[in-house]
Amino acid sequence: MKYYKTTTKFNCGIDLHTRQMYICVMDQEGNILVHRNIRNNDFAFFLKLVEPYRHDLTVTCESCFVCFWLADACEDAGINFVLAHAYYVKSIAANKHKNDKEDCRELAECLRTNRIPPAYVCPRDLRPVRKLLRRRNKFVKNRSELTGHSTSEVMAAGNQPLTISSNSKERWREGVRASFDNPVDSFTSEAELFIIESYDEIILKMEQRIEKHARDFQQQDYRLIRTASGIGKILALTIIYETIDIKRFPTVKDYISYCRLVCGTNESGGKDFGGKGRKMGNPYLKWAFMQAAILGKRADPKLNAYYQKLERKKGKHTANAIIAAKIARAVYFMLDRKTGFNVDQLIKGRR
Repeated sequence: MKYYKTTTKFNCGIDLHTRQMYICVMDQEGNILVHRNIRNNDFAFFLKLVEPYRHDLTVTCESCFVCFWLADACEDAGINFVLAHAYYVKSIAANKHKNDKEDCRELAECLRTNRIPPAYVCPRDLRPVRKLLRRRNKFVKNRSELTGHSTSEVMAAGNQPLTISSNSKERWREGVRASFDNPVDSFTSEAELFIIESYDEIILKMEQRIEKHARDFQQQDYRLIRTASGIGKILALTIIYETIDIKRFPTVKDYISYCRLVCGTNESGGKDFGGKGRKMGNPYLKWAFMQAAILGKRADPKLNAYYQKLERKKGKHTANAIIAAKIARAVYFMLDRKTGFNVDQLIKGRR
């Protein structure tokens, strides 16, 4: 675990919520200078409170869904800001008595003593496209769930299962409509088909908007990633916008761990208590590389032969995970060294 080393004389911890924030300002000796609640997240009032210390101040808060406006406001005000990793801070600064007042004081204390595990703050100009990519991913999952449910209902009615592909969607819809005689069942299937068709339409618009706004961002890296087997436009853009800068990962192990493709160890006294930390990292990168592993073995005969070998030894799911980790490792070196994809190096494990 890496920690942020503060270089300022004054340090401020903020326990941030949607409607209020509790702040605590400390000096290097640990003396509390400001300790109070600010309602409605009034940042102008916050600047008034910290004005005597603003010239040499660092601000921190835990990573949450409302933290980005504070990071942007501190950047505009010329104040150093560090985002604290909420999961790690919870394990470092665990108190018996927990409230907003104590939380902000503990954050300020961790910052003063160089015990803040930093999280990455995505640049503000890249967040809209990244958010759109994540939303598209959610809509695709919702559409897949509805599609699977409709197919299951067709089989539950005693009919043959229907298959769907990119060039047989209309035939699949007609098959679903023709599978029900009861008017209530027909209405239910029509409702699901209407939502599926709406998802198809909005997902297509999303993809067009994503390609339009992501056209000029890291074009060289985009072309390099597209050389990998199984990685198309959306997967390549997802990897780029979730990685942002490969240089922020010192080693390939850090990157693979960030992609949730390895789990931690939990050993004590010579006993293994199972892995831990499976949900620590970026879930969207894990999804992207798992999809790349599934699609890559279909597109590349060599990768498929390697997958078959792994499947016989370790099983289907473990084999997919191994290939996903190897593709992530390959992408790391491709982006770091600006080289194309080589399936032989992936299989043999050479860098």
